[in-house]
Amino acid sequence: MRRFFSKWTMILVVAAVLGLAGSAQGANFAYSSFQGEWGLRFAYGKNIHKASVRLYSILPRWGIFLVRPGHQLGRLGISFVLEGILSIADAEETGFELGITPMLKVSYVLFPWLIAYVEGGAGLITESINSPALAHAFNFTPQVGGGVDIALMPRLGMSLAYRFRHSSNAGIYKENPAFDVNFFQAGLTYYY
Repeated sequence: MRRFFSKWTMILVVAAVLGLAGSAQGANFAYSSFQGEWGLRFAYGKNIHKASVRLYSILPRWGIFLVRPGHQLGRLGISFVLEGILSIADAEETGFELGITPMLKVSYVLFPWLIAYVEGGAGLITESINSPALAHAFNFTPQVGGGVDIALMPRLGMSLAYRFRHSSNAGIYKENPAFDVNFFQAGLTYYY
């Protein structure tokens, strides 16, 4: 499983470098004309407390611009994003997690072919991971991160991102350890 994600991460990084080299495509990447986005990211995450848990994740996303870059706020854009997560967990035993997170994304056009963003939100997740790092199967997931989208084609961008995610049951149960994870993400975003 690790080799699968490593291979795809390497392919996406090479695509990003080629995208930078061919940034002439970025001249046709008009954020101001887009209404929303569809995307798929791959992520690797590792918790930062207690027993070691490694997560290999797939994150499908859909978003819609509330304020498009190039309009009311100049180069600034604001989007609502809904992101799912399906992870395979490498812990004491192999496990999984499945969840969904609504987020707010604030983006800024740096160059015609490059947009930087920060995004954050809070979602719900079910985790079936046999590890002392997790106490319950149902948790809440506040998270925040940032990244860049690099134009590869007129409507296709390469996403590179970092995300910090906290997972806990918000005090519903007496035992409530924090499960904090650093995620590194790479993927593709199609703007429509």
